[in-house]
Amino acid sequence: MWCYTPVNMTSSLSSPQAEILEFYKDFARKNQRAPSIREVASSLNREPSNIHYHLKHLEQLGLLVRTGGYRGVRLVSKSNKVIPLLGTVSCGEPISIFEETEEYVHVPENMLIDGHAYFALRAKGNSMINAGISDGDTLVIRKQTDIDDGDIAVVATGDPPFEAVTLKTVYHRKEALLLKPENDQLEPYIVKKGQIRGKLVGSIRTYGK
Repeated sequence: MWCYTPVNMTSSLSSPQAEILEFYKDFARKNQRAPSIREVASSLNREPSNIHYHLKHLEQLGLLVRTGGYRGVRLVSKSNKVIPLLGTVSCGEPISIFEETEEYVHVPENMLIDGHAYFALRAKGNSMINAGISDGDTLVIRKQTDIDDGDIAVVATGDPPFEAVTLKTVYHRKEALLLKPENDQLEPYIVKKGQIRGKLVGSIRTYGK
């Protein structure tokens, strides 16, 4: 599994360490996956044992995490913050959400504004594909109950405790909300018992092998 967020280079890195970090970033952007140790070694004209040596030191510096497997490297941003992952949000039919969690995700600090509360949800479905949101994306949500027309938001429908949530582009209507999927094959619809739970401020995509 490969998860990429930008890494700030520091003056404490040696030239080989900086070279290896840059290679991982460039490879991920071009191939949407992590390189194997052999691919790194071959491209940088180094021995695999040398790559392992520098990866160990990069992990000690907190710039990456080795997760096992021959592509098991995840880069970590020094400017990341941790927010709770509350569950899954439907990009299709509304589904349940639970607000108790023991799982957290790292998100880039520049997605967040001081003084606001945030949470993350995992996208399910493809009704928001035209907005660049795909099944499996991690969505960063700012908690708020008021939004502007055209914002993408998490909307709770139904009556507690049986309410469900969905992610849609939202427009206000008299005593109702119009929820618009960002998918040419789906039609907007009206909900009369809809409550805004938060506004989408960013998304993070994780690529498998």
